[in-house]
Amino acid sequence: MTTELCDILSDKMPRVVRGEAAWTTEEAAHLAACSACAAEWRLLRQASMLGDRAAAGIDPARLAAGVLAGVAARRRQDRWTRGAWVTTLAAAAAIALVVWTGKNHGGPGVGAGRDSSPTVTADAGFHLPLAELESLDSEQLQTVLDGLDAPVGEVTPGPAPSFGDLDNHQLERVLRSLEG
Repeated sequence: MTTELCDILSDKMPRVVRGEAAWTTEEAAHLAACSACAAEWRLLRQASMLGDRAAAGIDPARLAAGVLAGVAARRRQDRWTRGAWVTTLAAAAAIALVVWTGKNHGGPGVGAGRDSSPTVTADAGFHLPLAELESLDSEQLQTVLDGLDAPVGEVTPGPAPSFGDLDNHQLERVLRSLEG
């Protein structure tokens, strides 16, 4: 049966084991008479002895040196890894730039036998399909191109049509452009 004194002793046991408190005569008498409190006290003392033996086997200076060496090694590894990523990205960007421009930067003799006419080079350039412009005919594309060349504010787009003014084909195009 657990009494109020058992709870008080149970709370006080860790402080007594660490040497921060001591038993009073009443507490010592209860500890000798109560088998539950005595078992808990033995368990705490044995656990404390195990902890003391484990702490005695640890060399703090050697442990600190090992931790610091591990941190330094990880920093060196991270620096090398970051450097490798930057180098790889720079090389990929340079290759992409050379491929995208489609020009021969190797000088005379490199790429001999390759047709370097302007039409072939222009055809090998970058192509970006735009879904919004695919359905336009050549006259509509020319209007869009002329609008892009004009300075901002010079071209007035005119009033926006209402949905009632659009035919089925135009409504379908508006819905497709909103879908992405």
